[in-house]
Amino acid sequence: MSRSVQHSLAVWPQRESGLGMRSALTETARFARLSAFRNRPVPLPGGLPHGHGQGVLVVPGFLTSDMTTARLRRSLDALGYRAEGWRGGPNLGPRTKAIDNLKERVAALADATGGKIAVAGVSLGGVFAREIAKMMPDKVGAVVTLCSPVRLPVPTPLAPFVWALQRWFDDDLVAAASGEPVMPTQPMLAVYSRDDGIVQWQACVPPPGENVRAIDLPGAGHTTIGSNPMAQALVAQFLADALP
Repeated sequence: MSRSVQHSLAVWPQRESGLGMRSALTETARFARLSAFRNRPVPLPGGLPHGHGQGVLVVPGFLTSDMTTARLRRSLDALGYRAEGWRGGPNLGPRTKAIDNLKERVAALADATGGKIAVAGVSLGGVFAREIAKMMPDKVGAVVTLCSPVRLPVPTPLAPFVWALQRWFDDDLVAAASGEPVMPTQPMLAVYSRDDGIVQWQACVPPPGENVRAIDLPGAGHTTIGSNPMAQALVAQFLADALP
């Protein structure tokens, strides 16, 4: 990684985030509960619209894997979508290998379903989703971000892990995500929460646009946003409109 990009990632100190040990411990407890109940179905509200086989590719957040998005994908499958994980192992940041894998997965799912797909991402996965949508507008018809920062870097208790891994980050992707926010032109749903313990909620609010829906979901945690029943309901309602 170039020195300028490394510097841009390092200059955002953790102490400015307002997120400290207490918020990190809260999110750790939330993640533990998620792990304990990951095989249980999420109780969704009745009357949600159903899909008809449209593809949805779900990208996990930083340092997590497809396990953390399993409940969201199962709910979408039950609603008639073809929801798949990114199958890229742990998300270790914006690396060339990860982006190449994601491009292949998007193309394969779009081809398999015969139409444009939605790409959904949790936290850093949502940053990936936005950038892939801009790279592949012929394959991606909608974008969902869940507690995802609008641009990098962000104040976060996870900063030490970012610094440890940043030497393997892809310069182009980091640069694209670090500048003035440019949202995809496709319909986009951005769900964030003022109770986020990992990323400042203000950093997850995208610029207004006719194609953008930004919704604050009180009480939702960063690590469990994908398993939140109301978040899943919002995603289902959005996909019904965005993926005809």
